[in-house]
Amino acid sequence: MVLSAFLVSSCGKVKEPEFKGVENLHTGKLGLQQSTLNLDLLYFNPNRSGLKLKAAEGDAWIDGQFLGHFSLDSQVVIRGNSNFRLPVTFRAETGRLVKNSLLALLGQQAVLKVEGKALVGKSGVFIHYPIRYEGKHNLSELLEPDGKTLQRKKLTELLLTR
Repeated sequence: MVLSAFLVSSCGKVKEPEFKGVENLHTGKLGLQQSTLNLDLLYFNPNRSGLKLKAAEGDAWIDGQFLGHFSLDSQVVIRGNSNFRLPVTFRAETGRLVKNSLLALLGQQAVLKVEGKALVGKSGVFIHYPIRYEGKHNLSELLEPDGKTLQRKKLTELLLTR
Protein backbone atom coordinates (compact mmCIF):
# COMPACT_ATOMS: atom_id res chain seq x y z
CA MET A 1 0.00 0.00 0.00
CA VAL A 2 2.82 2.36 0.63
CA LEU A 3 4.44 1.20 -2.57
CA SER A 4 4.47 4.50 -4.41
CA ALA A 5 5.29 6.51 -1.31
CA PHE A 6 8.96 5.66 -1.52
CA LEU A 7 9.29 7.69 -4.71
CA VAL A 8 9.35 10.71 -2.42
CA SER A 9 12.69 9.60 -1.07
CA SER A 10 15.98 11.30 -1.91
CA CYS A 11 18.14 11.10 -5.05
CA GLY A 12 18.95 7.97 -6.98
CA LYS A 13 16.82 5.16 -8.26
CA VAL A 14 14.22 4.31 -5.65
CA LYS A 15 12.91 0.76 -5.29
CA GLU A 16 9.36 0.12 -4.18
CA PRO A 17 8.98 -1.63 -0.83
CA GLU A 18 8.29 -5.35 -1.03
CA PHE A 19 4.96 -6.55 0.35
CA LYS A 20 5.55 -9.56 2.61
CA GLY A 21 2.16 -10.38 4.09
CA VAL A 22 -0.27 -9.78 6.93
CA GLU A 23 0.18 -10.43 10.66
CA ASN A 24 -1.70 -9.85 13.88
CA LEU A 25 -5.14 -10.03 12.30
CA HIS A 26 -7.90 -9.64 14.86
CA THR A 27 -11.39 -8.23 15.00
CA GLY A 28 -11.91 -4.80 16.44
CA LYS A 29 -15.69 -4.65 16.20
CA LEU A 30 -17.94 -7.23 14.60
CA GLY A 31 -21.44 -6.12 13.67
CA LEU A 32 -24.27 -7.39 11.52
CA GLN A 33 -23.79 -4.64 8.92
CA GLN A 34 -20.19 -3.50 9.29
CA SER A 35 -17.09 -4.91 10.98
CA THR A 36 -13.64 -3.64 11.81
CA LEU A 37 -10.40 -5.61 11.56
CA ASN A 38 -7.02 -4.56 12.93
CA LEU A 39 -3.95 -5.95 11.22
CA ASP A 40 -0.30 -5.30 10.45
CA LEU A 41 0.88 -5.15 6.84
CA LEU A 42 4.47 -6.38 6.54
CA TYR A 43 6.92 -4.79 4.10
CA PHE A 44 10.66 -4.64 3.40
CA ASN A 45 12.28 -1.32 2.43
CA PRO A 46 15.11 -2.15 -0.04
CA ASN A 47 16.30 1.49 -0.14
CA ARG A 48 19.20 2.93 1.85
CA SER A 49 17.18 5.89 3.04
CA GLY A 50 14.05 5.90 5.13
CA LEU A 51 11.13 8.23 5.68
CA LYS A 52 8.07 8.80 7.86
CA LEU A 53 4.60 7.71 6.93
CA LYS A 54 2.33 10.09 8.80
CA ALA A 55 -1.07 8.97 7.49
CA ALA A 56 -2.61 6.67 4.89
CA GLU A 57 -6.11 5.71 3.86
CA GLY A 58 -7.91 4.16 0.94
CA ASP A 59 -10.14 1.43 -0.39
CA ALA A 60 -9.61 -2.25 -1.23
CA TRP A 61 -11.23 -4.60 -3.74
CA ILE A 62 -11.02 -8.37 -4.18
CA ASP A 63 -11.70 -9.70 -7.67
CA GLY A 64 -13.22 -6.37 -8.67
CA GLN A 65 -15.72 -6.24 -5.79
CA PHE A 66 -15.40 -3.49 -3.20
CA LEU A 67 -14.23 -4.92 0.11
CA GLY A 68 -13.82 -1.94 2.43
CA HIS A 69 -11.88 1.10 3.62
CA PHE A 70 -8.54 1.14 5.43
CA SER A 71 -6.66 3.73 7.46
CA LEU A 72 -3.27 3.79 9.15
CA ASP A 73 -3.49 3.66 12.94
CA SER A 74 -0.34 5.63 13.76
CA GLN A 75 2.72 7.36 12.33
CA VAL A 76 5.40 4.91 11.17
CA VAL A 77 9.14 5.49 10.87
CA ILE A 78 10.49 3.42 7.99
CA ARG A 79 14.22 2.78 8.18
CA GLY A 80 16.38 1.99 5.18
CA ASN A 81 17.14 -1.65 4.27
CA SER A 82 14.78 -3.03 6.88
CA ASN A 83 11.44 -4.68 7.49
CA PHE A 84 8.57 -2.58 8.75
CA ARG A 85 4.94 -2.98 9.83
CA LEU A 86 1.97 -0.79 9.07
CA PRO A 87 -0.76 -1.02 11.73
CA VAL A 88 -4.01 -0.72 9.77
CA THR A 89 -7.67 -0.52 10.69
CA PHE A 90 -9.92 -1.99 8.02
CA ARG A 91 -13.69 -1.38 7.91
CA ALA A 92 -15.88 -3.55 5.68
CA GLU A 93 -19.33 -4.99 5.22
CA THR A 94 -19.55 -8.08 7.43
CA GLY A 95 -20.96 -10.28 4.65
CA ARG A 96 -18.05 -9.47 2.35
CA LEU A 97 -15.54 -10.19 5.11
CA VAL A 98 -17.08 -13.58 5.81
CA LYS A 99 -17.17 -14.48 2.10
CA ASN A 100 -13.53 -13.53 1.55
CA SER A 101 -12.43 -15.19 4.79
CA LEU A 102 -13.92 -18.42 3.49
CA LEU A 103 -11.98 -17.98 0.23
CA ALA A 104 -8.81 -17.56 2.31
CA LEU A 105 -9.55 -20.71 4.28
CA LEU A 106 -9.95 -22.61 1.00
CA GLY A 107 -6.66 -21.24 -0.36
CA GLN A 108 -8.32 -19.45 -3.29
CA GLN A 109 -6.40 -17.02 -5.51
CA ALA A 110 -7.84 -13.55 -5.98
CA VAL A 111 -6.85 -10.18 -7.42
CA LEU A 112 -6.27 -7.71 -4.60
CA LYS A 113 -6.50 -4.04 -5.59
CA VAL A 114 -5.80 -1.08 -3.29
CA GLU A 115 -6.14 2.63 -4.03
CA GLY A 116 -5.68 5.51 -1.64
CA LYS A 117 -3.39 8.27 -0.49
CA ALA A 118 -0.54 8.63 1.94
CA LEU A 119 1.16 11.52 3.72
CA VAL A 120 4.90 10.84 3.61
CA GLY A 121 8.05 12.83 4.14
CA LYS A 122 11.43 13.51 5.67
CA SER A 123 12.81 16.23 7.89
CA GLY A 124 9.38 17.70 8.65
CA VAL A 125 8.37 18.10 4.99
CA PHE A 126 5.37 15.96 4.08
CA ILE A 127 3.50 15.52 0.81
CA HIS A 128 0.38 13.63 -0.27
CA TYR A 129 1.18 10.68 -2.47
CA PRO A 130 -1.13 8.22 -4.24
CA ILE A 131 -1.26 4.56 -3.19
CA ARG A 132 -1.94 2.10 -6.00
CA TYR A 133 -1.48 -1.64 -5.90
CA GLU A 134 -2.91 -4.58 -7.81
CA GLY A 135 -1.74 -8.18 -7.68
CA LYS A 136 -2.95 -11.77 -7.66
CA HIS A 137 -2.53 -13.55 -4.34
CA ASN A 138 -3.40 -16.78 -2.66
CA LEU A 139 -5.43 -15.28 0.20
CA SER A 140 -4.30 -17.83 2.79
CA GLU A 141 -0.63 -17.11 2.00
CA LEU A 142 -1.18 -13.42 2.77
CA LEU A 143 -2.03 -14.48 6.29
CA GLU A 144 1.09 -16.64 6.67
CA PRO A 145 4.04 -14.53 5.44
CA ASP A 146 6.71 -16.72 7.05
CA GLY A 147 5.40 -19.89 5.39
CA LYS A 148 3.93 -21.07 8.69
CA THR A 149 0.74 -23.08 8.66
CA LEU A 150 -2.30 -20.82 8.78
CA GLN A 151 -4.16 -21.28 12.00
CA ARG A 152 -7.43 -21.98 10.21
CA LYS A 153 -9.15 -23.19 13.35
CA LYS A 154 -8.49 -19.89 15.14
CA LEU A 155 -9.65 -17.83 12.14
CA THR A 156 -12.79 -19.94 11.76
CA GLU A 157 -13.58 -19.62 15.47
CA LEU A 158 -13.02 -15.87 15.29
CA LEU A 159 -15.47 -15.51 12.41
CA LEU A 160 -18.14 -17.84 13.75
CA THR A 161 -18.16 -16.99 17.45
CA ARG A 162 -18.90 -13.28 17.18
